[in-house]
Amino acid sequence: MLLNRSITVQFTLVFVIALMLVVGSFYLVLESVYRSELKSQAETVADNVDAFGNWVSQYGRVWVKDDNKSYLGQVTLVNPADGAVPPDLWHFYSKNPALAQREFSEVVEKSTSPAKFRMTSHNFMNPVNKPDAFETKALDKIRSGRLTEYYEVLPDGFRYARTLYEKASCLACHASAASAPNDVKERYGVEHGYGFKEGEVAGIISVRLPIRPFWQVTSSVLGPLQIALLASAFLVATLFIQFAVVRPLRKLTVAAERISTGQAADLGATRIHRKSGNEVRQLVSAVERLRASMTMAIQRVGRRPPPPPT
Repeated sequence: MLLNRSITVQFTLVFVIALMLVVGSFYLVLESVYRSELKSQAETVADNVDAFGNWVSQYGRVWVKDDNKSYLGQVTLVNPADGAVPPDLWHFYSKNPALAQREFSEVVEKSTSPAKFRMTSHNFMNPVNKPDAFETKALDKIRSGRLTEYYEVLPDGFRYARTLYEKASCLACHASAASAPNDVKERYGVEHGYGFKEGEVAGIISVRLPIRPFWQVTSSVLGPLQIALLASAFLVATLFIQFAVVRPLRKLTVAAERISTGQAADLGATRIHRKSGNEVRQLVSAVERLRASMTMAIQRVGRRPPPPPT
């Protein structure tokens, strides 16, 4: 049984169990901190995307030069004086906030940035923006629970969704197919992306962050120095148990055995302060008093005269 083992063995086992509990607590704390940090990073990405969209929406549309891959509307600048087409003819193409944000997300997707994002909706206009499984779940949770955000830790990374609300500036294209600009209807059709009202959920900013294995996160926090300090703590605690508890008890055991056989034994009680708070020293003092009492009792028995004959 464990109780029959030495105090050192028992202490080592208890220390290991306590260490396992500390490690488990450390894991839970570290996981919580790591998730909080991931969420903070995702919120920062969503804030930047939202700010970029607000910048575009305050102008209604932005115009870019010589980009005919994705646009809504076109303007060609010519010299009205002579009607001639100059050799440096400029073509400008307009992009609304949603289109600008989508192209921005495509640039980020191809970049080395670990954080990726995109815009999506339950009523998407562009098929490219169709929500994936997480985004569909996030949209359902947000709409049913009236949430402002939703996030999960998935095998492919940390997923975060920020709720987007329909703004008055967005209704020009998304209120109804009848009132939408012709270039929008020509590009995306008239079936999806319409029927929104100001203030209702329009979609989400979907952010994706990579996650690191737990051992990588732990190694960034717990290094050789921390492990050395932990080992030193165990060594100090073990030495304390040896010198403050185990050795005095062993010495006391040997002395008690000598006393039981009538031999002299020095318990060292004279060196112990009478009001000592150390439990082991209190035990030594108690054994010393017991030894003195037993010696006196034996001496009294030895001096007692024999009983008269009957």
